[in-house]
Amino acid sequence: MRDAAKELFYRQGIRATGVEEVCRVAGTTKMSLYRAFPSKDALVEAILMEDCEAEACWYANALHPSVPPRERPMAYLTAAAAELRAPGFRGCPTGLAIVEFPDPEHPARKVADARKHQIRDLLRRICAEAGGPEALGDGLLLLMEGAFAAVPYLGGEATAAALEGAGRTLIEAAIPQAA
Repeated sequence: MRDAAKELFYRQGIRATGVEEVCRVAGTTKMSLYRAFPSKDALVEAILMEDCEAEACWYANALHPSVPPRERPMAYLTAAAAELRAPGFRGCPTGLAIVEFPDPEHPARKVADARKHQIRDLLRRICAEAGGPEALGDGLLLLMEGAFAAVPYLGGEATAAALEGAGRTLIEAAIPQAA
């Protein structure tokens, strides 16, 4: 049931996907769904938490201790670019949830916002550890968020290449020795 909901929410949108459709695709009943999750919002929140864990895995290699600190900001962007190139990628699941839930008090929105703040803090930290300003982390975050938003109309390859090129330019300007 979770897998069906996750796929439908990502492909069609959370609000555009009804509980009936999730149950039909999953081959289950509404009663079963509501036994597992008290509401659609609770299902969405659970899926977003899984998405956050999966997203953290995208970047694990870039943050591995074997990667020199000066190389981590670009390695992080390269990992993001690899996801942009993945077939069917249509944007960051947490970013898509933020768009669908404008109320910052909504449980799904709280999960998504918390993840985005974690990423910002992480990028600022790895940029500082690389010898650059924390503001470089903010710039890289904005590049990534723009790339996640642009992938539906630019396509994965063009968006990934633009992210890597613009990121490299920013990093080299902020940390000249990394060039």
